[in-house]
Amino acid sequence: MKNDVNNIANEPKTEDFSFKNHFVKAALGALYYLFIYIPFILPFKIWGKAATRISLLWDNKSITYNEKEKEYPLYLFYFNYIINFIFDALIFLAWPIGLIYATYLYIDGFEYMKFFGGYVKNLFTYYFSVLLIRLAKETLFFILNYLIIWLFEVIRNIGLLIKNLWLLNFVFRKKEK
Repeated sequence: MKNDVNNIANEPKTEDFSFKNHFVKAALGALYYLFIYIPFILPFKIWGKAATRISLLWDNKSITYNEKEKEYPLYLFYFNYIINFIFDALIFLAWPIGLIYATYLYIDGFEYMKFFGGYVKNLFTYYFSVLLIRLAKETLFFILNYLIIWLFEVIRNIGLLIKNLWLLNFVFRKKEK
């Protein structure tokens, strides 16, 4: 059976290593992605995209219950609400609520909480929480798009197998008589 979906976990084929051509570029790429892109640019991009999607949902009023549009309006309403809104709202609100909550904890426990040991650690936790929420959303997409569809296909194929075995039983009975 041929798999039409491109595999994500393949290592790209490369040419042989040349110190003159590859070392400086590899060092710059490693430093950029480890210390600039992943800690600073990626969380802000995810946060900004979530804010954009929420803004578009607000402009279009696309999370509404409408019986005229689709066959299962309540299911689609809750699906859009949970998948398209809740995760993005959590991503968007993680930073402002995290900042307020971490500041409140720091002010409330000023005598006990150290600045870098508590406050900054809490801020970093909320800062990187957008990555974890986005990962949870993509995991849910994967489960819905691939695993549930695969499960339904397996159940359908088992049903077809049982049906064909049942039909084959009648063919054997007719040959015996």
